[in-house]
Amino acid sequence: MTEIPEHLLARSRARRAGGAAPAGDSAPAKAAESAAATTESAAAPAAAAAPAAAAKKKEEPKLPWVEAATARRKVPVWAVGALALLPIWAVVYATTNDPQSPKVSGPLTSGATAYSSCAGCHGQTGGGGAGPALTNVDELFPDPASHVRWVLLGTAGYQSEGTPTYGADNKPVGGAGNMPSQVALDSSELLSIIRHERETLAGETYDEQAWLDAVEELLNDPNPEVSSKAEEYGAIVESWANFAPGS
Repeated sequence: MTEIPEHLLARSRARRAGGAAPAGDSAPAKAAESAAATTESAAAPAAAAAPAAAAKKKEEPKLPWVEAATARRKVPVWAVGALALLPIWAVVYATTNDPQSPKVSGPLTSGATAYSSCAGCHGQTGGGGAGPALTNVDELFPDPASHVRWVLLGTAGYQSEGTPTYGADNKPVGGAGNMPSQVALDSSELLSIIRHERETLAGETYDEQAWLDAVEELLNDPNPEVSSKAEEYGAIVESWANFAPGS
């Protein structure tokens, strides 16, 4: 009969009795349990340290400029596009707006300004002084042509051409003082001064036809110094139609 090894018999008896396995078999199990316990005990402190580190990091205060930068409102995305269009808008604005036209004074306004050089002799309101009064100048020169001629040539001009008198009542040239020639004066200023004297100082009402007739008479004047300026006078008289009455 074959003999059964003793250790197999012992294992069989232990199973039937519900007892523990022999010491030789329990050693590996105990070693495994010990290793697992060691791993768990090592993991526990690491797991506990992780929340502590996170809490410590969270509690660190932020620098003031970092907080300010974080709290500041950011520029909206649409504003960036609007700013990019500003140079285009500037070009369009500059090229589509007409420059303001300079304000042009009417003949009476510019005549009042230019008359200031005459006021020293005739008075600011035409009451007279070193020169005769102009408050009745429309009676002395019933038509604008004779008035323009006298102011243009003056005393010396009348004397040089041999004309002894001037005006409707034939005043002697040089009898009331010397009238300076205004040949060098701008034609527009000269006519504006005469309109100021006749309308503002003497109270005459502007008559366009009377001025057109005066231009025609000056064109036919025998003195070339007068007739050479008549065409320019005509253009100025026609331009007066662009101004409001009294301007």
